[in-house]
Amino acid sequence: MDDRVRRMRRGGLVALAGLVALVSVGCSASPKSAGSQAHSQAGNAGTGGLVIPSGSVQSSAQEPLGTGRRSGVTGGALFGGDVPLVGQQGKLGRKLAIVRDYYRMGETFPSSSDRVLMAHGTTLLVSLDTVPPRGPSYASIAAGSMDAFISRFLRSMEQSAIRYHLAAIYITFEHEADTAPHHAGLGSPAQFVRAWDHVHQLAVAAHLDWNQGGRLHWAWLLTSIAFRKGLASEFWPGGNEVDIVAADGYNAGTCRLAQGGTNVVDTSRKVLTPGGLFNAVVGFAHSHGGLPVFIAEWASVPYSWWAVQPAFIRSMQSYVTQNREIAAALYWNDHGHGNGCDYILDHNQASLSALAGMARSPALRGRVG
Repeated sequence: MDDRVRRMRRGGLVALAGLVALVSVGCSASPKSAGSQAHSQAGNAGTGGLVIPSGSVQSSAQEPLGTGRRSGVTGGALFGGDVPLVGQQGKLGRKLAIVRDYYRMGETFPSSSDRVLMAHGTTLLVSLDTVPPRGPSYASIAAGSMDAFISRFLRSMEQSAIRYHLAAIYITFEHEADTAPHHAGLGSPAQFVRAWDHVHQLAVAAHLDWNQGGRLHWAWLLTSIAFRKGLASEFWPGGNEVDIVAADGYNAGTCRLAQGGTNVVDTSRKVLTPGGLFNAVVGFAHSHGGLPVFIAEWASVPYSWWAVQPAFIRSMQSYVTQNREIAAALYWNDHGHGNGCDYILDHNQASLSALAGMARSPALRGRVG
């Protein structure tokens, strides 16, 4: 997803509204009733061909593999989402533990909405991106053209984590670098790696990384497609510069082929499973030092048969629970950029109830620190 400008404009009002809703409604809401409604609907309707991962639920007493000092996460996986999902915290019955946000080169961290989030104890997964055609190229960044800005940005993240008592805060340089249409002209995968190396080294030189006593953790983030197609290795900076393997992946159907601004409701029952989306990501992390995994954006489009989307959400809960390498999962509650993908759950009670059930799962009660 690349709709950064619209997200940043919406961010402040949505975050503030969501936090107000959480304080005034979330504590008095009845999570049991919401979960019971979703369970009853699913029981009456069946799964409609959606493959739900089988197996027993992982006990919350066993510490997930993805937790620990490298991820900065303890007690289970972090439950989170994008800035628009903050507005649904009251309906979810809990505060988001982690929120995804996006910055371009030249923008100041933190935004007013991010200050509000951090002040209420929510950590952030922050993208710092260069955007063609005006943004600096990978070669230019590696050569030091943006050093003053990048160093200031990273120091601001560290200082914010200290100010708001966050034990960990997460940074990714140039998320989804494998999506060629969004990164045309910035450089090759090898040049991306050199730029990542340089940005990371700026943090190391300033003693901002977690293993130097700082609070920055590095999430290297591609699309799930890159892992499934075997392209991820081309962008790999190395395990000494990556703390977390992260990916964005969607049950999107055919919505990406639709005209921008439309809202596709899938009429089929063709559903990608969470395993189909993210098994290759988990496998890559396992084969590169057993690194923790963040599912940085995930979502499903709605279907003409109402039960498919909430069933996908419940299957995602099972997937995160059973794959203990996963240290965070963040729902994308927004519209796709330039296509017909509508992932917004605000007015879909069955899907919101399913996500609320995931939010209450013992396996997703993780925290930073």
